[in-house]
Amino acid sequence: MKLQYSHEIVKKTLDFIDDKDLQVVIEKRLNELEKVFLVNANLSTIILSISCIEGIFKHVANVFRAEISASTEYPKISVGKNKGNKIKFKDLTIEEIYQLLLERDILQHIDNFDHIYALFRNYRNFIHPKKQKDKSWPVGLGQSQMALGLLNATIDQISKYIFIGPEILVKITGRPRYDLSKVLHLDTAETRTHSFLVIKRKIDSLLDISLNVELSTGSIFNFVFNYVDESNFKMLRLDNRDLQRTPNSLLYTKQKYDWHIVGVAERKQPPDGTINLIIRIDISKNEFAFIVNGENYKFFRKNREEIDLFQEFQKDLNVGWFNEVNPVKLSSIKIG
Repeated sequence: MKLQYSHEIVKKTLDFIDDKDLQVVIEKRLNELEKVFLVNANLSTIILSISCIEGIFKHVANVFRAEISASTEYPKISVGKNKGNKIKFKDLTIEEIYQLLLERDILQHIDNFDHIYALFRNYRNFIHPKKQKDKSWPVGLGQSQMALGLLNATIDQISKYIFIGPEILVKITGRPRYDLSKVLHLDTAETRTHSFLVIKRKIDSLLDISLNVELSTGSIFNFVFNYVDESNFKMLRLDNRDLQRTPNSLLYTKQKYDWHIVGVAERKQPPDGTINLIIRIDISKNEFAFIVNGENYKFFRKNREEIDLFQEFQKDLNVGWFNEVNPVKLSSIKIG
């Protein structure tokens, strides 16, 4: 009789890894990890869990290499003729990487990470039986559960993000996917804001976004700004539905899933096919441009008064986007 498990044993959401070969390697290890854990192969569980954690942290560190290297907390050599020089990037320990990612606000705190990782990092040496004999460290179910738990906590925390260059996008709803060809998929989910992300940093001076938007039939793409939470933001909409009542528009919400039209775009429907979209917000110039295939879209109130988009903008808040009704694909994303 085959046992059925209804709960997730190993978390496998690796959308934050855009290195195809690395993602494949870690996915295979996670699949193997699930199998060995179920048969109480405790040492294998520990070694695979710790190696996956290390692979994930090394990947994230490489994504943010420039930011980490610029940290005032970057460790230095403490002894010898090179004392005072920075440690080589490739020689950073996982503990050092973790602390630098925290210090740069790239990641959030993972409960007991330092303590648990320190317990198990040297268990890999147990691949040599004599090493295990000499240490006499416990290798039981409790230890394997702790190592696996740390891996799951790590994946759970990092999988809330998508990394596009040095930018961190935070997942609000759904499961948006940044695939290995660098296409961001806004898939449908169980909420009206199907795949909703915001850029983690708040916009306080300049934002320049360029991307291609592929609207599937009957789909909607919303660029969000002034984001406070899911119940408080404004958005610019490109609506691909063939309905008179759903024009491209500026909307706001003060209640979850309750949109109100502020103004309608001069061009009621977006162009067909893949759309090149440029969004430029420059606080020093009082500028907020929403440019679709080279055309700077203008929005008008019911009385035909043109809306100054910059006057609608509030700095020190987040921007982002989500889809409605059907999937949307974003490619060639550049955020500056």
